[in-house]
Amino acid sequence: MSPAVTGPQDRMHAGLNHLALVVDDRAAFVRIRDDAGAHGWRELFADTYPHAGGPEHVALFIENDEGFEIALVADSSAAGKA
Repeated sequence: MSPAVTGPQDRMHAGLNHLALVVDDRAAFVRIRDDAGAHGWRELFADTYPHAGGPEHVALFIENDEGFEIALVADSSAAGKA
């Protein structure tokens, strides 16, 4: 099984383990990325940021030590705004 779905929080088991949110303000999106580490979150797929969700999406994936993942996607109307 992939290490992307196992760990302290096994993402293959029932329960909340991944939350996806839309961020409608690009400045807030960048601020969340900049502050995540100070709050115990590490970035996943940093090598493909800001297009971790693909070339048409501005996305940020973060994970905490317990294995919980949050996917943040910039609202398409805010994606191009700095």
